[in-house]
Amino acid sequence: MEIDVTTPEQILCGVLADLFAVPQVRPQDGFVRLGGDSIIAVQVVGAARRAGLAVTVRDVLTQPDVAALAATARPLAPAGPAGEDDGTGPIRPTPIMHWLRERGGPADSYYQFLVVRTPAELTEEAAHTVLQAVLDRHDMLRLHTVDGVPHTRAAGTVRAEDCLVRVRTDGAGTAGEVEREVHAARDRLSTADGVLVQAVWFDAGPHRPGRLALVVNHLVVDGISWRVLTGDLAQAWAAVTAGRAPRLDPVPTSFRRWSELLAAEAAGDRSAAELPYWSDVLRPGSDPVGRRPLDPARDHEDLAAHLALSLPAATVGPLLTSVADRLGADTNELLLTGLALALARWPVCGASLLVDLEGHGREEISVEADLSRTVGWFTTLFPTRFALDGLDASDAEHGGPTVALALRRVKEQLRAIPRKGLGYGLLRHLDPHARQVLAATDPAQLGFNYLGRFGGAGGADWQLLPEYGARLDAPGPGMPMAHAVEVNAFVLDSADGPVLHAAWAWAPGVLDEPQVRALAESWFRMLTALVAHADRPDTGAAVAADLTLSSIDQDELDELAAALDVL
Repeated sequence: MEIDVTTPEQILCGVLADLFAVPQVRPQDGFVRLGGDSIIAVQVVGAARRAGLAVTVRDVLTQPDVAALAATARPLAPAGPAGEDDGTGPIRPTPIMHWLRERGGPADSYYQFLVVRTPAELTEEAAHTVLQAVLDRHDMLRLHTVDGVPHTRAAGTVRAEDCLVRVRTDGAGTAGEVEREVHAARDRLSTADGVLVQAVWFDAGPHRPGRLALVVNHLVVDGISWRVLTGDLAQAWAAVTAGRAPRLDPVPTSFRRWSELLAAEAAGDRSAAELPYWSDVLRPGSDPVGRRPLDPARDHEDLAAHLALSLPAATVGPLLTSVADRLGADTNELLLTGLALALARWPVCGASLLVDLEGHGREEISVEADLSRTVGWFTTLFPTRFALDGLDASDAEHGGPTVALALRRVKEQLRAIPRKGLGYGLLRHLDPHARQVLAATDPAQLGFNYLGRFGGAGGADWQLLPEYGARLDAPGPGMPMAHAVEVNAFVLDSADGPVLHAAWAWAPGVLDEPQVRALAESWFRMLTALVAHADRPDTGAAVAADLTLSSIDQDELDELAAALDVL
């Protein structure tokens, strides 16, 4: 029987098919079952808005299928005349900018980079045109500091010719050659001089695909920004090859406007009401891990030890799709459940551990804000405490009841965090009273950052090439480490399916390589255990029993009350 598809369903099915790079998405398909996460959900919201539909990130993540999501969508009113704010002018320092300043070290060399494939037909003139279109569209790429205050300049003030270095190579560029050029590009960055972007084009010669290394100061870019930038490079190139001047999609909300919204939110009652919650999280303190406390005078990022591991698609594919759907958990909850189980078996840990979590930060605090195409550093950084007692049962690695216990704890813990952690940074850095209270506590010892899922795996031009690495948190020499140990993880689609890449870094004076490797490998084993747990026949009943009042947030309670006509 043929299913009747509404116009909102058609739009959303098309949006999801594009984002997941699949031939077709049906109304009965679910976002989570397709492998979606909160970062991709932000992209869904932006693409839907450009198609004339308003949906929320929360609905994208929680509605069971596209048909249900379409039922929540509402048409957007036609956009009015453009306002006066074009994103240029002074930027109010955001919480994460304050965090970087307090951390110390040279901010100019705090950068991110990735390498994408370039078309075989690319010329230097075309490369300048493509890069110029991106520089002119995104105001934060034109940032500079004046007396320590960040400002963005008008389009055209930063020239692509000054940002792009061409390196002729017989091949595509070896890993060592790319690393040398990336470090040289990093050393050219300067906020005072307005040099926030450097690009190195490895020109392999006529009719051969090349490589483009993009090196950007972290002050103006984050994980979602990279998706915007690589998409815009492809869009600009398509225009160039068609003989047109590039006209990139508009940016609905500037970073400058977002910084103003954050300042207003920090001064509001909603943020002030969260102070007791964050004080309770931090009050017990944080026991050091390893031989000694982290020392900012000697534990620097350039001296850190590193370990990179990958979890294959055979495990990651089900974990992101069927397992997430069956266990009623999102990707972050599953990853952190595995990490909690691994920490419980890590001899370095006690009965609990304070962990800093990073979030994408593009939260829906204002109906006017559409941040799906805004390039900038939106990251939220906030603490949470993992209770590790009772999680050392021998059946954990085999997907037994211990896994269910850990999953329930982590889900309840993460869902109890107000506004996905946004308020912590507002209080800690923008509220004078709360700053004193929260700054007097011990710092977290472990940092965790999931950067989301990247498509393509180098299968097309302007897509990420994993063989060259992708440092999405790469401080330069002299910057103190923020944590004794931290992990940055992301999923990259490959020919075999999605692969989880984890980059561990630690202070070698605090921890040894065998200790960190044991934790890293245990984490992957526990993620595999989650897949085994989801295959158990009694898992569905366990998930149903997991639906407790603590798993329902205040918005859901308000909606239920309204539906019952209680209010």
